[in-house]
Amino acid sequence: MELYIDTANIQEIKEALSWGCITGATTNPKIMSNEKGGYSFKDKILEIVELVKEPVSVEVTEEDFQGMVDEAKIYASWHENIVIKIPMGIEGLKAVAQLEKYENVKTNVTAIMATNQAILAALSGASYASIFYGRISDMGYDPVGVIKETSALYKELNIGTKLIVGSIRTILDVNKAFLAGADIVTVPFPILKKMTQNPKTEETIKEFNSIWKEMKEKGLIRLDQEIPARKLTFALANEV
Repeated sequence: MELYIDTANIQEIKEALSWGCITGATTNPKIMSNEKGGYSFKDKILEIVELVKEPVSVEVTEEDFQGMVDEAKIYASWHENIVIKIPMGIEGLKAVAQLEKYENVKTNVTAIMATNQAILAALSGASYASIFYGRISDMGYDPVGVIKETSALYKELNIGTKLIVGSIRTILDVNKAFLAGADIVTVPFPILKKMTQNPKTEETIKEFNSIWKEMKEKGLIRLDQEIPARKLTFALANEV
């Protein structure tokens, strides 16, 4: 089970990495367009790669086989941790087969909406296959069913392709994707932040802190060695 961050925003990446939960990042042309102001695409990607120090997916925009391969080889040459996102389709599958088998380039087949597409992605040799949870829901279909079927097939056939689930819009999407068998869920920063929060958690911590402060003020607690309050609060929260 792995969590990736789905963003190209450097501050969001730095913050999420500091939590110790993130093992990769994904980008796409739409995400890159959210970054305002002029910047070097190569420099931006390399900055992300150096921060994450794990796989970072970068998407090609060419639409024909040779164009995809040529573009992919350029991006892959920038750093060994760059994984090339190739769109699902006939030209894309050709590019994946070429890149994985003959160019030593790892690929991530993206915009997968159905199990049959995920099967083709794996058989073409893709290192990763990305199912789009939210966009499958938009079509009126069940993304959980697609993830379950794909995960079961990959395990049954002992396929090495890792299953990524993206297009995440709610915390519940994350939970359901993992329960359905996703190897990796890639999540926008606002959703990651919401995953840390729960009103009852905040209420409980506030209660513990209040009780502890009151006991200290009344002299009901004495310590042989003073410990920072934040450490004591953490210890109590883990014991109760």
